[in-house]
Amino acid sequence: MITKLYGLKSDLNFKNVFGRKRNLIMFLSDIFEEEVEDFWYVDKEYKKENRNLRYGISDIVIENEKERIMIEMQNQDLKNLEPRITMYFSNHYSTQNPGKNYENVKPLKVLLILNYPYGISKILKKYQMLEENMKERFGDLFSIQIWNIQKALKEKDTIDYWYARLFHLSEYEIDESRLILEETKKNLKFENIVNQIERYNMDLKTYQKMKEEEMLEMTFEEATAMIKLDAERTGEKKGEKKGKLETARNLLEQGIDINIIMKATNLTEQQIRQFQ
Repeated sequence: MITKLYGLKSDLNFKNVFGRKRNLIMFLSDIFEEEVEDFWYVDKEYKKENRNLRYGISDIVIENEKERIMIEMQNQDLKNLEPRITMYFSNHYSTQNPGKNYENVKPLKVLLILNYPYGISKILKKYQMLEENMKERFGDLFSIQIWNIQKALKEKDTIDYWYARLFHLSEYEIDESRLILEETKKNLKFENIVNQIERYNMDLKTYQKMKEEEMLEMTFEEATAMIKLDAERTGEKKGEKKGKLETARNLLEQGIDINIIMKATNLTEQQIRQFQ
């Protein structure tokens, strides 16, 4: 039974919709002012590990003769995006082979879509510092742009607002969601995107996958809340191994998926499985 409609915040919808060049070209131009037409996809597949390990982070990577662009969407502050981007940045350059002419090295752009309901100012400051540090080390070879969905939802009658509502669709009551889609479709610019969102919501197999995806995110939030509460109860400082191990054991006993515990505590699978 369809109880809500899922929008572009869904990993599956995000990749299906923006895995089409026409939609991605329009979105990059409207939101990030990136005029990209001639490109190929490096990664746009919806993989199992995206659901089990990444919790609300979607990514599409595209490349052309001049640059590589990574589009990230993050619904929660997982506190791991900085090392992840740094690792991806390093891998991007280590796999290039410019020969003796290093002027041929392609720059990397990271376009971040943030959908945090709170604490956004600290997050923005963190990524600003990350960009400054990377700029200082690598110059024009690296850049970050950020689009804040929560801010866009407050900016009515803008192109950002229209997109933000499509991302935020599952947060509305189902009747309001349907109304939003109908209103958006009247703008022919969005007709193709809205048609795809509607089609994926009407396909029961796809809908079930999006529902499972949402439950996984909710479980991660619950696990994170448990970790915070457990740390307070045990009196352990956040980040200390002893406190994390005890927390992992408590979560495992409550039936929380081991992949979620790994992500939330930064412990290894071996460290956690000792409690099974």
